[in-house]
Amino acid sequence: MDALIRELKILIYLGSHLNVVNLLGACTKDIAKGELLIIVEYCRFGNLQTYLINQRNQFINQLDEFGNMKSGINAEHPYIREHLSLSANGKRNVVQQKAHIDGDPAYNFTISTRDLISWAFQVARGMEYLASKKVLHGDLAARNVLLADDGVVKVADFGMARKMYYDVNYEKKGQGLLPVKWMAIESLTDHIFSSQSDVWSYGVLLWELFSLGKLPYPGRNAKFELIKVLQNGYRMEKPDNAPNFFGEIMANCWKLEPNERPTFVQLQQMIGDYMEPLTAADYLDVNVPRQCCNEEINRSSSQMSTMPNEEPDYQFAKDDEMTRL
Repeated sequence: MDALIRELKILIYLGSHLNVVNLLGACTKDIAKGELLIIVEYCRFGNLQTYLINQRNQFINQLDEFGNMKSGINAEHPYIREHLSLSANGKRNVVQQKAHIDGDPAYNFTISTRDLISWAFQVARGMEYLASKKVLHGDLAARNVLLADDGVVKVADFGMARKMYYDVNYEKKGQGLLPVKWMAIESLTDHIFSSQSDVWSYGVLLWELFSLGKLPYPGRNAKFELIKVLQNGYRMEKPDNAPNFFGEIMANCWKLEPNERPTFVQLQQMIGDYMEPLTAADYLDVNVPRQCCNEEINRSSSQMSTMPNEEPDYQFAKDDEMTRL
C-alpha cells in the first residue's frame, strides 16, 4: 500500500507528458481500509518486454552488414500513417491515424529497427522529463515501459520512484526486492540511487530493446558474481540488432563513474540527432499541448516545490535517507 500511495503522489506531482503514463484519477474513499484505486492511461499493447518477446519472429532488421542503418528505407511506421499538416501558426503537427485492426493486435504487427530506435528516443524523453522534475525512477526496465496506440511508449510503474529534494541521491534502506540486473554499480555496492543510476538502467533497457526482450546478463544470476564482474570492467556486448551508434550509447551509460555517463538531456538530444530530423521534431510537437497544460496548472498551483538545480544528480548521498513524498 505504501508503494501505491507513493506512486499516486509521484503521478500527481509529475503532471502530463506524452512519454510518461498519465494519471486519470484515483479513488481514495476506502484508503483507511487499505483500499486504493488508481486510474491511468490505457496502453493496450502492454509492456515492452512481453511485446518484444511476442514479436521476435516478425522483426524486420534494417541494418546493413556493418551494423549501420540501411539507406533508402521508407521511414513510415508499418502500422502508423502520419499525416503532417501545417497549423495556422505555421508549426508542424502530427495527426496519427489508428490502424484498422483485425484480431489480436499484439500479434498482427511487425516491428523494425526503426521502431526500436523510436522507442529508445521516447523513453529517453520520458526520463528526461522525470529528471527535470527531480524524480528518480529506480526501476527502469522494458517491463515497466508500456506501449500505447500509434507507436507511443510511456514510462510507467513508479512504485520505487522518489522525489529528490536537497539530497540529490537516494540511499536505499530496508530489505525490499531490487531489480539487480538493471541496477548501476554504485546502487549494487553502496545502495546509492540517482538520475545517473537511472541512466545506467536505461542502457540495460536499450540492450533489452535490441535483443528483442532477452534477459540481461544471461547466465549470471548471482548478485555477488554480477558485482564482481562489473567491478572488473565487464559490460554486455551490444545485441546484433543494435546499430553501432546504440552500442556506443550503451557503453557510455555503463561508465563506472556516474558523472561520466550522459544525462537524459544529452541522450534524447543524441538519439534525436541520429533519427531523421523531421521524425524527431514531430515527437516534440505532439507533446506541446501537454506542456501547455502543465504550465497552466503550475501557474495556478500554490503547492509547487522549489528544486535546487545547482547540484549535479550524481553527488554522493548523505547518511540520512532521502526525503520521500
